[in-house]
Amino acid sequence: MGLFNKKKLTDDTANTLPSITLHDLVCEKLDIFCWCNRCNHNNVIKTTHIIERLGANYPVPEIGRNLRCGKCNNTHDISTRPNWPSHGGQIARHMD
Repeated sequence: MGLFNKKKLTDDTANTLPSITLHDLVCEKLDIFCWCNRCNHNNVIKTTHIIERLGANYPVPEIGRNLRCGKCNNTHDISTRPNWPSHGGQIARHMD
């Protein structure tokens, strides 16, 4: 199985629904889960800290472009998503 081309996938989904924004996360009282695709380091950051810098209408999947991994200093390949609440077990896992 070949690797996914992230740019091609993004281009192919240009006509889909808009991404969730930082404003949406504030309304849902959710923070941001960040994942470094190079070293697998992950962290949760407060939405209120990021919204001050990027604005309320900034799309959550694009936040990774503005982050740096605290472990390997990667600045090019960080994924971000809402930090969904824990339900007492693993629901899904991040895949490389």
